[in-house]
Amino acid sequence: METHRALVFPVRWQNAALDWLLSEFRLLVNESIRIAIREDVRSRARLSRAAYQLLSSEHVIHKKYISSAFEVALAVLKAHRRRLKKGKRSSAPYMRRLMLKAENQSYWLDRETGRLRIPIQGTEGVQLHLPLSEWHRSFLSDQKWALGSLTVVPGKIILVVRRETPKVYDPEGAIALDTNEDSLDGVVACDEGMVPTSLSFGGVRQIRQIHFRRRRRLATKKATDRRVMRRLLNREGQRLHLVSKRLVRFAKNGKAAIVLEDLTLHGAGGRSRRMNRRLSSWPRGEIHRQIEYKAALAGVPVIKVNPQWTSKTCPACGARRRDRVGKDFVCLACDWEMDRQINAGMNILKTALASNEALARAVRFQPGALRHDVVSPLYDLLREGRGAREEPSGAG
Repeated sequence: METHRALVFPVRWQNAALDWLLSEFRLLVNESIRIAIREDVRSRARLSRAAYQLLSSEHVIHKKYISSAFEVALAVLKAHRRRLKKGKRSSAPYMRRLMLKAENQSYWLDRETGRLRIPIQGTEGVQLHLPLSEWHRSFLSDQKWALGSLTVVPGKIILVVRRETPKVYDPEGAIALDTNEDSLDGVVACDEGMVPTSLSFGGVRQIRQIHFRRRRRLATKKATDRRVMRRLLNREGQRLHLVSKRLVRFAKNGKAAIVLEDLTLHGAGGRSRRMNRRLSSWPRGEIHRQIEYKAALAGVPVIKVNPQWTSKTCPACGARRRDRVGKDFVCLACDWEMDRQINAGMNILKTALASNEALARAVRFQPGALRHDVVSPLYDLLREGRGAREEPSGAG
């Protein structure tokens, strides 16, 4: 299995030949769409047989771009046909934005200097210099990352790099986390016991609320002013990346699996406007996305479980409460008492152990050991350099 990353480079140019190339590629895509609709073509091989000779004779362009145009056209048509299949109205698609997509055989890139050559036609080409940051160099200097497709749009170049995903190790512990509005809360567990933990989002929800209020206030004055939005989104993204990076590093150091809820929230709408705004400020999807792709790059196993009833079930006796649960969960059957979010993390771990035999062999589930433990921020565990297997059991 391969994993992919998209490297984005802001690039400005004043080159008529490159502008012409983007316009010509857009024309190729739109003509390919019309041919595919007329011939009812759904595969690139059939579209190539139906349209390659015609487009090659009409457009004096680097020939490999024609196959790339077929790929873009079929991707646009796939979304169009999906809407029609669902009974939605959809007119024949037409690409308006200037763009160029080139496969890795079509361009040349010096990975050290960032010098890029894009062919136009025959031996004619355009050279650009990509501004390489340290983050970009961390990928380009590593030969394990192979070059993939290149997408050029006005003012920006997107380079896809790919590599084989490392083999996922057999877990010797688990980090089971309940995804809440301001933090990830749960337990770090291994064969020696468990310890409750928490990983804060660093105020991301407040940043999103500020973003919403400022955007609404500016909407009537400067609808096209995106400076505030970019500034707030950068702050939000940086904090989430820091959280996910720390979590994956901690899991890898302790050879632990990360256990998360499978949050889809089907039918989550229909509440008040205030509650819908609150749910939209919850970065559940983005933090899970970042954790999953970073875990794949590091070979850390990620297990997703059903989140239903996790905060209302007793991990000790299995009894379930159907009334509203406050900050602390109290079991009416066995008098178990625990912070509601940590309690949910324990039930997430319990569900994962029941469905994963390798994890069940490595981790002992002992909820009684956590009765008197204090929640340890995961930041502190990272600073101490401790892995999941070295956590205290909590037993007095």
